[in-house]
Amino acid sequence: MKKGHSVLIIIILILQIYTIHKIPTQLTITERIIYKNNITYLSCQVTAYTNRVKECNSDNKRTAILEKPIAGWTCAVSQDLIHWLGGRVYIKGIGVRRVNDLMNARYSKSVDIYMGKVKDAKTFGKQTRMIVYLGK
Repeated sequence: MKKGHSVLIIIILILQIYTIHKIPTQLTITERIIYKNNITYLSCQVTAYTNRVKECNSDNKRTAILEKPIAGWTCAVSQDLIHWLGGRVYIKGIGVRRVNDLMNARYSKSVDIYMGKVKDAKTFGKQTRMIVYLGK
């Protein structure tokens, strides 16, 4: 990798960390969508999933944007947040994830984190977390 690329990546990471640390700590779970300084904050349900056929569609090897799901990186959003597809989100207490999959239409204001093992997904369960949309 060229030196210029490394510097650019470091600058982008610093800006993302700066944005994450600007998350207001006084936000409550009852607040829906908050726009502050052009940043979207959303309190929503966060669950976990695996790529078993009974949890996904028949093509369980690829996400909605035709990428391979990666545990610890891939997440899916409900269809009301489809405009986040291809972007990144920060999930408070979990970290940054890439939105490259969609959930079933019956869900709204929800994020589903991809996990490689069923045991890990069941242990995670269902939680309410603050989500920050970081953009594409």
